[in-house]
Amino acid sequence: MMGLFQRMSFSWLLGRRWSASSHGQRRAKIIATAVVASTFATLTLATSFSGGLQSAIRQKVGLFYGSAQIRSLDQNSPYETQPHYQVLDLDSASWMQMAWKAGVASGPEGMEGLQWLGWQRWNPQWNQLLVDGRAPKSTYDVVLSRKLSARLGLKVGDEMPFYASRETGTAPTLRYLTVTGLYETGLAEWDSQTAVGLLDGIRTLQRWPDSAQATWVRIDESALTATEAKLLREEIPFNLEVYLPQDDLIALYQWLDLFDANVTILALVLMIVGAVNLGGTLLILSLEQQRALALLRALGWSASQAPLALGGMLAPMMLRGALWGSGIAFALLFTQEMTGIIRLNPDTYYVDQVPVSWDFSRFLWLYLVVLLSFTPSLFLPWIWIKKMRPASILKST
Repeated sequence: MMGLFQRMSFSWLLGRRWSASSHGQRRAKIIATAVVASTFATLTLATSFSGGLQSAIRQKVGLFYGSAQIRSLDQNSPYETQPHYQVLDLDSASWMQMAWKAGVASGPEGMEGLQWLGWQRWNPQWNQLLVDGRAPKSTYDVVLSRKLSARLGLKVGDEMPFYASRETGTAPTLRYLTVTGLYETGLAEWDSQTAVGLLDGIRTLQRWPDSAQATWVRIDESALTATEAKLLREEIPFNLEVYLPQDDLIALYQWLDLFDANVTILALVLMIVGAVNLGGTLLILSLEQQRALALLRALGWSASQAPLALGGMLAPMMLRGALWGSGIAFALLFTQEMTGIIRLNPDTYYVDQVPVSWDFSRFLWLYLVVLLSFTPSLFLPWIWIKKMRPASILKST
């Protein structure tokens, strides 16, 4: 056992020595190190930006949709609430009722389609989105998005006529809603059409009896797992169903999943390019040391020890590349988080700047996969070492 360890250590140190003494191939080593650094930097940035964007969009969607909903099986769309009459015993800290009502709002600048979102009580998470005014307090108080208020020509304190039909096919009913504040989410889909108020306003407009229950929304930010959703379905009446965001917002969540697919494809391409480049560099370094390799082979050095020697040559380039790449990436991520210099179109990406995710466990797994993906670069020079003819090389040199 000790002899095997000594042979392995000898081969590894031999590779490190050859790497340090290969001054003639300095350019090749610099290029290989740069390829490793660019791979680490690019994948770190892509992973962080992708994770940050997914998290930011899901968090903002949760402000309107919640992390789960319980509503009637007859209500296919979450945006036109149908009441039910099943009283649910749910934790009030994590759940509350919410309803949507579609209608038309009028202002000095024209008329706009409007979705009135009414909460059983004001959601404290919304305070971070208010840019002017205050939260709704009475039945017909609402906050409008800054974009919608500009299109309607309304400001804080104005009254907004709102027309809505209680039932399909009936004449619209007029209510005057008071604009108490303005909000901005960066989610163009909601900022363009949503007014946020209290559930009492929609109850009064719809003339729901006191026994009517609206949609129950889980306001806890933590996602509801499939197992928890299944257990919850077993506890609620049969005419109610548990819906998750991905059940109703299918297109949005499929689009979010594409981010992971794009990062995976990018990682595969970069790792293949990196492995090929490192393999070529190791082959060049091995050719430079061919006389020493031939002499060792002639003296009985086994070709099975060659991967360790090649690993010794590869390690400095990978280590320097990993440190430089991750260091540059973290510096850029910190700059983005502090300044938000990279901007996005909120009409397309739902946010106005690239968010950053600091998921270090994900980074460590990524780095491990990248390092392992570079190990096939040992294969090409190892094959050459196994096939070499020591006698021919020594005679020619």
